[in-house]
Amino acid sequence: MEKNGQALRWRKILLFCILILSLPIGMRALFYPTAPSHKEKPYVNVYNWYGMIPAHLVQQFEEETGLTVRYDLYDNNEILEAKLFSGNSGYDVVFPSASPYVQRQIEAGVYQKLDKTLLPNLVHMDSLIFDRMRVADPNLEFAIPYYWGTFGFAYVEEEIKKRLPGAPTHSYRMLFDPTIVSHFSDCGVTLLDEAVDVYPAAMAYLGINPHSDSLEDLTKVQQDLLAIRPFISRFSSSRFVNELVSGESCVAQAWSGEAQLAQQRADEVGKPIHIRYVVPEEGGTMWIDVMAIPKDAPHPKNAHKFINFLLRSEVAAEIANYTQLAVTVKGALPLIEDKIKNDPTIFPKPETLAKLKLDKPQALSYERHRTRLWTQFKIGKVDAHPSEPAPMKTSNIRKG
Repeated sequence: MEKNGQALRWRKILLFCILILSLPIGMRALFYPTAPSHKEKPYVNVYNWYGMIPAHLVQQFEEETGLTVRYDLYDNNEILEAKLFSGNSGYDVVFPSASPYVQRQIEAGVYQKLDKTLLPNLVHMDSLIFDRMRVADPNLEFAIPYYWGTFGFAYVEEEIKKRLPGAPTHSYRMLFDPTIVSHFSDCGVTLLDEAVDVYPAAMAYLGINPHSDSLEDLTKVQQDLLAIRPFISRFSSSRFVNELVSGESCVAQAWSGEAQLAQQRADEVGKPIHIRYVVPEEGGTMWIDVMAIPKDAPHPKNAHKFINFLLRSEVAAEIANYTQLAVTVKGALPLIEDKIKNDPTIFPKPETLAKLKLDKPQALSYERHRTRLWTQFKIGKVDAHPSEPAPMKTSNIRKG
């Protein structure tokens, strides 16, 4: 009995010693938790616009890294945004448009901050485009601008000369001056099918700051848009290239990226026409598509590897040559084909670039009012009693 009691005392002493010795380890785990050991699977899931990265570059990345790229495509920002807002998209790298999407997506918390120590090729970036991105990502923490371009218009040279030999083809008068656009209504005039594209362009034409958040300015723009409404054939965002080539239209509001394809398409089908793209002298809007990593990306380190690969000068140059789009990697310029880097409709001259602004996301009340005016404009209706009235300007003032 005494022996058993002595053994019990020793067991208690031993247990007490173990507890004392393990206490620092437990406290360390409590106050300094270590990240769980997690080795990413050898994949990177990419969601991008159609036709933006040639297949051989994806293959090159796979060969260099041993990672497999699972590559999906979308054709508008709304599809991407719906996936991001629903959570668990499964994607590691996405390419949303900066405005108005990226800012509200950042505010909604759908992206993770970039680890710039994993992106050494950021040194090759064009600081000017980076600065323009601050409208959407003020501290440049979540998104890297990559592709960029302009808003303007395209026209079929032969059809315009037939109808108005002295047409002001370097001005937004081609779309927004009723005395000019009326000459082309028989051959077809189209505007993009988004209020966010049309109103800033009309503001630039009228001399109003496209970043204006004034309902009074919106009302002024609406008056001028209603004056051209009888001469607008349709609103077209996804088909304007084919419409220019097929002869369904002769003047079209356009993005630079798509407009570059129009002449190429005409040549392919043997159409003897010349399609010109113009960044209007009034200036306007630029567009930027970015690279970002969703908050719930399953392979964030692999995502950084993919982004860093695209930031290489020689890789970015191949992408610019393939897409005929401007890229933000300044180190790529010497490697881009002369016909592309010297084309002012792709890489605008400094004086043109100075007139271009990235759209600023607007307050919800402004967006609602603009959406209502847009609906009225499309159906050609004048609202005599707007629910959010704005005083009329007496002076005649005049994107992307």
